[in-house]
Amino acid sequence: MPATTASPLEQAIGREALEEYEAALMELRETDREAIIARVELGQSYEEMALILGKPSAEAARLAVHRAMLRLAAKMKPNP
Repeated sequence: MPATTASPLEQAIGREALEEYEAALMELRETDREAIIARVELGQSYEEMALILGKPSAEAARLAVHRAMLRLAAKMKPNP
């Protein structure tokens, strides 16, 4: 049986947090998911992301990622 190797993201945040991240990510709109995955998981530059996301500039892509990350964080907050 081959050993499973953790992804760099999983190594950085741990399995439980990764599962929470993935669940919250799936609750977002597709455009938000694409923005987060491109930036966080794939390490795309904002210039590259502007092309991928159809944004007019790198700054517009940066703002899209920022807003998507805020929505992701809100979904990952523990409920009181």
